[in-house]
Amino acid sequence: MQQFENDQSDYPKPETVLAIRGAIASGRHGGPMGPEGHWLNEFWQIGRTLRDHSEMLQGFQGTARRGLLSTSTRYLAINEPVFEQPDERS
Repeated sequence: MQQFENDQSDYPKPETVLAIRGAIASGRHGGPMGPEGHWLNEFWQIGRTLRDHSEMLQGFQGTARRGLLSTSTRYLAINEPVFEQPDERS
């Protein structure tokens, strides 16, 4: 079985991962963006975009839910059950 050596330089440092995750979370929660040109601003923008898309999706879901309930309510209130009468000509 072949052994692979893991070069530690291939993996980010834990501090870097935490900084990126923090920037994304800050963007999602509407926190402040870093100074202009800061390398974490790109990740803050990702978080902000996630927040915007989440808000749009929630709005769409609410509108769709209200429309479906309204249509269902009208349909159930208007339509009486129809019972078929047996054909007596036979």
